[in-house]
Amino acid sequence: MADAQVISTPPSQNILHPDAQILSLSDIPEDLSPSVPQTPTHGRETVQSVTEFGDCGSSDDEPELSPDGVLDEATVANGLSLLGRTACSTMQAFLHLTLPGYNLIDLGILQNYIHLQKVEIPYNRITDLTPLGHMPHLIELDVSHNEITTVLEFTPPFNLQEVDLSYNQIEEMTDLSEHAALTKLNLDNNKISEIQGLTSCRRLNYLSMAHNKIKQISNLDHLPIKYLNLRGNEIQKIENLETLSYLQFFNVAGNLISSMKGLQNHDVLEMVDLEGNEIDDITEVKYIRDLKLLRELNLLRNPIQELEDYRLCLLYRLQQLTQLDRRRVEVEEKVTSMNAFNPPMKVVAARDHIKHVVFSLLQPAVIYDSTLPSIETPYPMLTLVGPSGSGKRELAHKLVEDFPDYFGYGIIHTTRAPYSGELDGRDFHFVSQDAFQDIESHGKFILTYENFGSMYGLSMDAIESIAKEGLACIVHLEIEGVMVLKHSYFEPRYVLIIPLDKTIHSKRLHERGHFTVSQNEQVLQRDELYIELNQQNPGFFDMTIDSSYIMEAYRKLKKLVMDYLGISGTQGYPIADDPSTDSQTTTTANTVRSSNGSMSGSGVKTWSKQAIDTASQQMTQAMRNRREPSKNSVEQASYERRLSAAKAAAAGLIPRPIDQLMNK
Repeated sequence: MADAQVISTPPSQNILHPDAQILSLSDIPEDLSPSVPQTPTHGRETVQSVTEFGDCGSSDDEPELSPDGVLDEATVANGLSLLGRTACSTMQAFLHLTLPGYNLIDLGILQNYIHLQKVEIPYNRITDLTPLGHMPHLIELDVSHNEITTVLEFTPPFNLQEVDLSYNQIEEMTDLSEHAALTKLNLDNNKISEIQGLTSCRRLNYLSMAHNKIKQISNLDHLPIKYLNLRGNEIQKIENLETLSYLQFFNVAGNLISSMKGLQNHDVLEMVDLEGNEIDDITEVKYIRDLKLLRELNLLRNPIQELEDYRLCLLYRLQQLTQLDRRRVEVEEKVTSMNAFNPPMKVVAARDHIKHVVFSLLQPAVIYDSTLPSIETPYPMLTLVGPSGSGKRELAHKLVEDFPDYFGYGIIHTTRAPYSGELDGRDFHFVSQDAFQDIESHGKFILTYENFGSMYGLSMDAIESIAKEGLACIVHLEIEGVMVLKHSYFEPRYVLIIPLDKTIHSKRLHERGHFTVSQNEQVLQRDELYIELNQQNPGFFDMTIDSSYIMEAYRKLKKLVMDYLGISGTQGYPIADDPSTDSQTTTTANTVRSSNGSMSGSGVKTWSKQAIDTASQQMTQAMRNRREPSKNSVEQASYERRLSAAKAAAAGLIPRPIDQLMNK
């Protein structure tokens, strides 16, 4: 009987008896097991000895094990392994039984092996698992590839955790409430049409029901499932997963799914396999775009793969992926995808510059007045930079009006329609899209950029027409245009014009009525782009002026220009309204004493305020020489040019404004 499994087997008794599941090595007859050591050994050696004993009965003259499909003692003995402690820890017993491929039909003898903890009997013809109900300590069960038609219909063990019932004949799932300790359940390749009976399995974290006849995901509410495999069923949509908050691996390959809706909000999801479904729209990615832990996505054999640049498009939207379609995602692919669909402004600017250089090289060579100055004295340009509604165009026009002998207005081409009050040929050159592209293809633009769906371009002719008159060019651009201009050979001064008061900026945009409400919001958001660019890239802009109040902004800009040019009201130009000096936006012009003792204004290329030391005027020339730092060759040449200009002015020879700008 089963209780005879205690260590009391007489020496003459055959140790293959079911009761021999529990034994002492000293009970094994010496003539039957000469290789078994007589001293205590480790469990590994014991298992090896018993295995060798079992193998001794497998010679050619031994009868076939369980020939009629009824499990016998000899077959059981051949499959026992892992000698260890019983659940009560008072005895030793074989804990594992493995009997694959014996054509077994009847397991009745297993009711005597009550201490087994793991049973593996795949590839047989078993239909009844009732004998397993006598194993209260069973933890793992593998009865795959049999002919079982019901799910775990036997007295439940205390702690059955892992069950493999794949490749059987199960058509309907029964209530598994009594098997509350289940953590892993494999029901692959059966004939199940509905998921049910799992509502009380509150420890179930692995469920695989691949290749069944399931048409709907249901009855899994609030289960702690981490791995869910529903591959090869008839599921048409992903649903009823909202409460599966622990889901990490989800496989629904080989179904009829056409949308990823239902995967959203699964923040711990790491792998999604949708191979062989009917997903055809790239916008479906929106449902998994916010899944920050998603690392693996498989969309092989879906219509979506036929889209152009499908892989790059997906990688752009799902930058967190490390594997796509069973292929590792390389860093280079992510960079390429970003540059293809949302490149940084620097990349766009570089591409735009290269494009215009190539177009220009295809045209006949022309010598421009604006390119005649050398590298040391580049053509003077002033670029006002800022978002829409900042007032940069108005400020540019006012500078040209107040300084007609120095500046000319560079007219930009655009494809948008004119706003109220704008004039063609004065504010912009308004052209069609085709005309714009024709100008571009003829290499006449030095930069182009897009803003709110309209193209803008600064042509070489716009600059050249001003340079021929001996004037400097003033242009106004958005930041995208500045990025391109910085790649060219021009070296303008960049002044950021931006209203720091968002309320005033918003009101100004609303009053002008050029944009929709949503576009106005986008413009206001771009204010932060300009501010951040200015803060993170020192020196990107030469100066910043707050244009919340246009007149105050112009006062500062005009004073800045006058100080830079070294001119004053005595030379025929109105001085700034406020005589006070703003240390953040203006500079003080240096003065150079001529040989006859007269003073002549001479602007210097500096944007910082230089304090005037009145005490230095009382110093002797020798003391001043000792205090002044020595000049290098470039500084000395600059000093000599300014000295020459001062002497010429004292003699009544006034150079052209363009010469004054170039000789600074």
